[in-house]
Amino acid sequence: GIVPADEGDPSVSPLDAEGPPRTVRVAPFGLGAHEVSNRRFARFVASTGHVSEAEHFGWSFAVEAFISPEVNATITQQVEAAPWWLPVQGADWRHPNGPDTGIEDLMDHPVTQVSKADAEGFCRWSRPGGRLPTEEEWEFAARAGKKQRRFPWGQSLLTGPRKDTYRMNFWQSEVDQKLLSKDGRVVNLYGFGARSLAAVKEYYGATNLALDGYVATAPVDAYGPQNGLGFYNMVGNVWEWTSTPWIVKDPRAPPVDANAMVKKGGSFLCNPATCNRYRTSARMMFTADSAASNVGFRCA
Repeated sequence: GIVPADEGDPSVSPLDAEGPPRTVRVAPFGLGAHEVSNRRFARFVASTGHVSEAEHFGWSFAVEAFISPEVNATITQQVEAAPWWLPVQGADWRHPNGPDTGIEDLMDHPVTQVSKADAEGFCRWSRPGGRLPTEEEWEFAARAGKKQRRFPWGQSLLTGPRKDTYRMNFWQSEVDQKLLSKDGRVVNLYGFGARSLAAVKEYYGATNLALDGYVATAPVDAYGPQNGLGFYNMVGNVWEWTSTPWIVKDPRAPPVDANAMVKKGGSFLCNPATCNRYRTSARMMFTADSAASNVGFRCA
């Protein structure tokens, strides 16, 4: 659950139900050190003939900034609550941002555009008893057994003597400097009221400075282990499926589909201005049959 460092932070949505903190005991379990890569998922598909749900549907979600102008010109819809996300015909794990994109140079990056069923199929294939972790198992592993860690390594986003060492993959926009408040913090764009969605869409349309080394996904072994247990990219890079159903706890929250699940870890799209969810306690809802260009998994 939520840690003291995040309590009262206006960029942490109460509808995400991170709190109140609670004590949970987990039985011994194993967890992959890395997110599953395109290379490993390709071996699974070659071995089993698996066809992903996005391939069955014929489309999936991608971010407009990574969609080619030619493909974008054919798209007539957008996600109402997140208009920088577009439904793209031909987007799937081999073509994460549309039919004219590929993974040939991304084989050691995390596989994306996979649904919960796709991820579970891989985990079962990868070893006897293979499965997705629960939210509690994932969070325990991310914190390396510590109770109050905001990030797997500690409390600060950047580390090192000068606080300039990147430990994960997240979004750094060219407009971040314009969003600094008097106390040096980046203003969260969801505080702009009716202008919020337009502001966030403009934010993702601006140049990603890639100060962390990557514009989009990073290799599954990038940045080194994030904690003492040796886990890589638990936060940042791509969201990760869990086996935990999403339960609405706040009466103000809108109803969700019956197949809504919890995903953990945030992604390369997260940042203080739009998505402060690259923290160990952060969580987000995702329907089990959905897929996106920033969602992957690791197996327990």
